[in-house]
Amino acid sequence: MDDEDNYEILGVGAPLLDHLLIVNEEYLNQISGEKYGMETIDYPEMIQIIEGSGTVPKQIAGGSCANAIKGLASLGRKCAMTGKIGRDAIGEKVLENLQDLGVTPLLHYSTTPTAHVTCLITPDGKRTCRSYLGASREMGPSDLQPEHFEGVRLVHIEGYTLLCNGLTQKAMQLAKEKGALVSFDLGSFEIVNDHKNLILVLLEKYVDVVFANEDEIYALTGHHPKEGCSAISTLCKIAVVMIGKDGCWIGHNNTPHQYPSLQVEAIDTTGAGDLFASGFLHGYLAGMPLDACARWGAITGSTVVQIVGAEIPPERWEQIKRELSRNKLKN
Repeated sequence: MDDEDNYEILGVGAPLLDHLLIVNEEYLNQISGEKYGMETIDYPEMIQIIEGSGTVPKQIAGGSCANAIKGLASLGRKCAMTGKIGRDAIGEKVLENLQDLGVTPLLHYSTTPTAHVTCLITPDGKRTCRSYLGASREMGPSDLQPEHFEGVRLVHIEGYTLLCNGLTQKAMQLAKEKGALVSFDLGSFEIVNDHKNLILVLLEKYVDVVFANEDEIYALTGHHPKEGCSAISTLCKIAVVMIGKDGCWIGHNNTPHQYPSLQVEAIDTTGAGDLFASGFLHGYLAGMPLDACARWGAITGSTVVQIVGAEIPPERWEQIKRELSRNKLKN
């Protein structure tokens, strides 16, 4: 690994463009599929959803893993990201966004367009996503280069990689071969429903820290957050189940503990779990106890829900870092 590419965290996922739309419940009810989930659609349907809303979307480079990695980079961690984008203007925008935030881009290219996600945000602050996966769906195990895993402390992988046959397993295998920790975000309850048995195998064999929300943990275990967290913590070292305004459950050695959130007014939950993971993993890599990791996750997660989109502006990151420093001194 060259000095300029010296990073401690590697993200494996789908870099993409988010189209953020503020819509009412009536319009959301016209969209096929379940509310508050993430379902795949074709490109024409995505355009139809955007145009049918009658509003101009706010466009921000995103993606579950990319959001978490950019958050970690903004906290001062040296990070890299691998995935596949198209040779198009959107792909270049995604690439430039990673570079602007100091993330080393280890991206592959395709003639297929870059992935897009439409995030439909309702007055309750919750988001419903419909995804055109594009080039990201073509990322395969052979695209992963073992040298990119050398010297890495943590490999963070999003659940959407399960849509790419063999990619998730290969990334986790390479991480373990190189001595890295593995964190895994389940992604969506739809992903869990389609890949439940494989996820359970991967958790037990490779994963150190797993992130889930209450819908995802129920899809995986058939249990509500506390019991589901306890069950999954018997498979991997740390299980984190995020429950919004009620905080999170963290399980270790079959023992779950609940930690509070920070009470703020949420206007958009896009990226809330991703940015929670940023704060939590930042604390975890710093050797902080789990209660502190949960508090750091709450700080980053609560900040992003107060803005539209999953990218926190630089001035807010300075406030976050000061807050984390004060919390560190208390431990």
